[in-house]
Amino acid sequence: MSKLAHGLVSRRADVSVLHRIAAEVEALAVEVETAPPRSRLEEMTANPRFAAALKSGTMSDIVEDGAFVDLFHDSPVSGSANPLSIGLRIRRENDESVGTVTLAPGWEGAPGRGHGGVVAACVDETIGGLLPILGTMAFTGELTLRYREPCPLGVPLEFRAWLVERDGRRLHLAASGTGPDGVFVESTALFITVDIARLAEMNAPHDEEADHAPI
Repeated sequence: MSKLAHGLVSRRADVSVLHRIAAEVEALAVEVETAPPRSRLEEMTANPRFAAALKSGTMSDIVEDGAFVDLFHDSPVSGSANPLSIGLRIRRENDESVGTVTLAPGWEGAPGRGHGGVVAACVDETIGGLLPILGTMAFTGELTLRYREPCPLGVPLEFRAWLVERDGRRLHLAASGTGPDGVFVESTALFITVDIARLAEMNAPHDEEADHAPI
């Protein structure tokens, strides 16, 4: 699916081919939409490592050094099971997270350059990949980027994130993006930690009858 999508962006396909693709995809989409819904939370909590993290209260043992970070398989940025994914692959390297990707034609912004929003998503996701290494879950509170150079397309890129300072629930983080010609983006971020057990509670399905029952 990803190959097809980027091909449609980078090639001048015949109109008849486009009509065939549209008809076949529409028919398949109808079939897919009749399938049972998925729950990211249920799948995540069913993961034995995450279940162990819920029990211990820390995520520090989920990702070993050198291992890939893929907590959300359907992530639109790094999800290995998401056909819309940008294709970023994140791994642990000591106390840092490292994301690698080669941006395909569909992620082009200005001619010949990676889209700034796609770059920002890769930075944010790489920083997110740092969280299990730090042993916590957190939400993005603030993300600041400085685009130093154009982001190239079609070549290997590396995003790297690290902890600057921990201040209570506040995590001050930093990241950079590097291509063949050097650093093209730098970032600072503020993430707010959340208890992983509380995160599961907040996203758990509610019993509507119980919610409206008299106290």
